[in-house]
Amino acid sequence: MRKGKDIQKDNKIEKKQLFKFKSIFKKKNNVKDKTTDADQKAKNKKLGWKIFKIFLFTMIALCIIGTGIVFGVISGIIDKTDAIDLEELQLLKLTSFVYDKDGTEIGSIYDGENRVSVEYKDLPKTLVDAVISIEDERFFSHGGVDIKRTAGAILSYVINSGDSTSGGSTITQQLVKVSKADDEYSWTRKIREWYRAISLENILTKEQILESYLNTIYLGDGAHGVEIASQNYFGKPLKDINLAESAILAAAIQTPEATNPYKSEEAKKKLLDRKDLVLKQMLKLGKISQEQYDEASKYEVVFRKESVSVSERVQTYFVDAVMEQVIADLQEQKNLDKGQAIKMLYSQGLKIYTTQDSAVQKAIDDAYKNAKLFYTDKKGDFMQSAMVVMDQSTGNVVGLIGGADEKVASRTFNRATQAYRQPGSTMKPLGAYGPAFEQGVLAPGMGLDDSQFTIGNWTPKNYYGYFNGYVTARLAISKSMNIPAVRANQRAGVDAAYLFAKNAGLVNLVDADKNSASLALGGVTKGLTVLEMANAYSTIANGGIYMTPKLYTKVLDKDGKEILKQDTTAKRVMKDSTAYMLIDSLQTVVKTGTGAGIIKPGKMPVGGKTGNTNDDKDQWFIGFSPYYTIAAWNGYDDPKPIGYRTGVGAYPYTSMVVFNTVMNAINTGKTVKQFERPASIVNASVCKVSGLVATDACRNDPRGDQTATDIFAVGSVPTKTCDIHKSVSICSETGLLATEFCPTPVTKSFITRDYVPGVKPSDWNFMIPTETCKVHTKAPVVVPPDEVDIYGNPINP
Repeated sequence: MRKGKDIQKDNKIEKKQLFKFKSIFKKKNNVKDKTTDADQKAKNKKLGWKIFKIFLFTMIALCIIGTGIVFGVISGIIDKTDAIDLEELQLLKLTSFVYDKDGTEIGSIYDGENRVSVEYKDLPKTLVDAVISIEDERFFSHGGVDIKRTAGAILSYVINSGDSTSGGSTITQQLVKVSKADDEYSWTRKIREWYRAISLENILTKEQILESYLNTIYLGDGAHGVEIASQNYFGKPLKDINLAESAILAAAIQTPEATNPYKSEEAKKKLLDRKDLVLKQMLKLGKISQEQYDEASKYEVVFRKESVSVSERVQTYFVDAVMEQVIADLQEQKNLDKGQAIKMLYSQGLKIYTTQDSAVQKAIDDAYKNAKLFYTDKKGDFMQSAMVVMDQSTGNVVGLIGGADEKVASRTFNRATQAYRQPGSTMKPLGAYGPAFEQGVLAPGMGLDDSQFTIGNWTPKNYYGYFNGYVTARLAISKSMNIPAVRANQRAGVDAAYLFAKNAGLVNLVDADKNSASLALGGVTKGLTVLEMANAYSTIANGGIYMTPKLYTKVLDKDGKEILKQDTTAKRVMKDSTAYMLIDSLQTVVKTGTGAGIIKPGKMPVGGKTGNTNDDKDQWFIGFSPYYTIAAWNGYDDPKPIGYRTGVGAYPYTSMVVFNTVMNAINTGKTVKQFERPASIVNASVCKVSGLVATDACRNDPRGDQTATDIFAVGSVPTKTCDIHKSVSICSETGLLATEFCPTPVTKSFITRDYVPGVKPSDWNFMIPTETCKVHTKAPVVVPPDEVDIYGNPINP
């Protein structure tokens, strides 16, 4: 058995060994800990990388997925984006212009946007450089979207939570934005804009894009495009502007109304400040030299509009009439509906060359400033009037006015072309005398009976309330007698008279007008316009040749291509002899008839005709010189009797006064010439009562010799002798037809009628007696000489 010491010794050994083991173990453990940390770090690193790779792959996957989604969204937006219409882009609401016969501008037509197109080659280089410098300095290098500017704009958009403080739009983008009117404020609109801009850059050249842009942009003060802006701001065409003025136009692009110099001094200052900014940018980019910069900076810009701004102009009645004619012709010749024709006129930069003679138009305008003629009556109604002046040799309408009051808007009611009024007695040459002359059944020197008669249920009357008896056609025309006109119409035949008037130019006659009341006295169904009355009388003045009335000669598109043309259409519609007999007779109206003393043409020959309706609601004077035909009308828009007029009285008509004023003005300075007498006219002496070959009875008329020399158409000179004058034996005691027993009959000349009028005419006293002498009815008793004494007394047996 072991002893305690041994055990104790052993325990010490064991403790020592245990301590040693623990120390060894502890060392081993310390080595083991160090290895584990390294491994752990390695493991952690591997784990982090793994996580990063997972994150990266996840992000890539998300990007791929997101890109697909974004691509899908963008594709969807692009698919729904309509393409740029190049024709619409290049013709965007261009102003159309109207010119007179000499090429002087007399009107401009636009719908809300006054714009004139300028080709790139005509743009001042200073303007091009100024606009590019301030609006899009990399314009000629980018493909429609400036990546640098766009990135800056996006960053600004993100930083400012959707409110970008910098613009990223290029000139191309601005052009498509304006042309498509796409003003939606969203990122989808930007995508559409980018797409359209890139597409446009692949279709048009940079020059074409810049040209369209500068012709399209709004620059304030109602000016669309740089040409109108130049006129509005500087009072001169674009080609004449300098560097400083180019900078002004470029400066106006960003905020056109806020920098409108006519709006306020503050706005003007803003514009001038931005002008300086444009010049600095041009200098920075090397577009101009320091010397040019200094000079332009010091230049004092003067803002000056044209004396009559195009944007403020109200179209004249003439231009209004031209517009309506062009619209109608575009419909007919280009197969457009009215809306399309109007849009084309107002937006496609047409150039319309009219027939207006501005000197004639001025004469009209001046005449219509007479306040004595045109006034508001006690009932508040204004005395209106209209006039058309034509050059009968060409058919050109050289002057026109459609109202006497102030014109305050364009395309208002035009009384010269749109008012249908009763022509009254101005119809007589066209529906009565002209047709009768044409058929050879009447001539100016031939007689018509101004005596009462009835057609069916109608008994026409004279405005003067009595009947003159036998008168010549010339006298009847000059005094505007009604009954002779009706008889002339009856001689010609209603159908022939209707066709004659229609062919002369009265296009608005209808079948219901085939009656004497309409054709001879002017009580037409629909009414006639001043223009067509002028046209019909111009046919007379033109020797019987009808000319289609023209308001314009040609219309060009914006590129100068002719799209409409009005050629002169000439057609003989009456014999030259008929026309000349009317011309000659209508000169008598001015010399001794209803126009005498009022129409004072001086040495220039002028013929014409008065006209009014029975109730005096319409008053006319239509006439001509060898140069011009003028139709003038006056009355109230709501027809009512005219009667007495302030400053004029009841007579002459207002239309007569303005006719005389205008005719004298436009004939002034012209060589006096006569109407050309055709070879188809001859002179002949006839009885002016019957118009037939005169007899002794005609020459012995108790009123004096009734023979006269007048004009006739060749082949229409009468060969029959007068059948109205009769020479008969009259009892000198009773004045009745003599019997064989009347002791001292005399031979006298009388007129006859084959009927007895209900009212005796003024020449009734010169009618042949219808009764025979009742005093001398048997032979007297004769006593033989040997049955009387030396004193002559009978001797009783």
